[in-house]
Amino acid sequence: MMNAPFSRRTLLAASLLAFAASPLPLSAPAAAQAAGEPIRIGLLAPLTGTGGPYGKEEEEAAKAAIAHINAAGGVLGRKLELFVADDESTPTAGVGAARKLIDVNGVSAITGVWSSAVALAVRPITIEKGVALLPNGSADELTQGDTKGLVWRFQTNGKEWGRAFANAALKDGAKTASILVLQTPFTLSTVKPFEEAFKAGGGKIIDVVYFNPNQPSYRSEVDKVFAAKPDAVFVPSYIPEFTAIAKEVYRSGFDSKLYTFSHAADSQGKFVQNVGKQVAEGINHVQAVPAGTSGTYQLYLKLTDQKPGTIVAFGANVFDEINVLALSIEKAKSDKAADFSREIANVVNGPGATVTDPVEGLKLIREGKAIRYAGATSDFRFAPNGDQTDLDYGHFRLSDGVSKLIGITK
Repeated sequence: MMNAPFSRRTLLAASLLAFAASPLPLSAPAAAQAAGEPIRIGLLAPLTGTGGPYGKEEEEAAKAAIAHINAAGGVLGRKLELFVADDESTPTAGVGAARKLIDVNGVSAITGVWSSAVALAVRPITIEKGVALLPNGSADELTQGDTKGLVWRFQTNGKEWGRAFANAALKDGAKTASILVLQTPFTLSTVKPFEEAFKAGGGKIIDVVYFNPNQPSYRSEVDKVFAAKPDAVFVPSYIPEFTAIAKEVYRSGFDSKLYTFSHAADSQGKFVQNVGKQVAEGINHVQAVPAGTSGTYQLYLKLTDQKPGTIVAFGANVFDEINVLALSIEKAKSDKAADFSREIANVVNGPGATVTDPVEGLKLIREGKAIRYAGATSDFRFAPNGDQTDLDYGHFRLSDGVSKLIGITK
């Protein structure tokens, strides 16, 4: 940790030196992409830090999507070129990495951005520079205010997450619930919607307890929440913290039903590997669907050499981001964010032929035909503010170490 500030200063210094030697003008990174040159896309991923378990899947997804598109001729007759930067799961590092992607690498769009805190820090820079931002962060504030049409969220927002979890718990018969929540912008945004939806469904909230990342122990928080014996406990968290909490719950013998995100309780089987089948047994997780069933998701698993049935939320999000960017650039006939951002909703909302493979979609666009891209993570539509709408959520439960779909909820 002591070396981190030095590393960031070194990164910024290197960025300035590289920019000084670069022919790209600072004021218009996207416009500098000359005809015939590759179209530059950035991936800002949490390769280290809290989001480390998810950064690699984002990188693999982006590379797979770009390789697939380039193998079929690229976009506008040009190759896509990916630049990957580590945001270290922190806003400070994320801002430095985003500036390098924009000012040095000359990207016209930034994808990934797993952390809501990082996305919120990076957002003003991308808007100012005229670069499209396609984040995975769920904090509601990301799409609020004047985004100049440049911000398009590829994950559900906090409000919808909270409601979906409340509905899943209510359908399981829960009459009482407590919330054990990690203090981050995204996870906190799910609390009030869960409370409101659970109460509206006839349930009672017993307690809301907060905890911080990387605590040495979660025993006191677990004891406080579970001692009251709520029917359900909603744990908005990520895999490192949820792993520790699930182990503590199992050791203490509590039997309230646990509910968390699929990226915390599945994540390509990492959670079960961390805690074992006994600890994982009966844990519930929720994820926007049709992840696991759509043709686009099957293509994603195939291109990334993953087993059928694997649930990978953030990698699939990035796969959608790259595909939608490619289709929007082709439709706009421009690699400038101000131009292709106007087409993002059009290639997703339709009307037109439904496509699950971006290569097929690019072919149809070149033929002058309308298309509607069906996502890997969900068959979403975009609202005018850049949020995804019309989402269904899969309620999964771990049984003998395997996630099984229990039902679909809103």
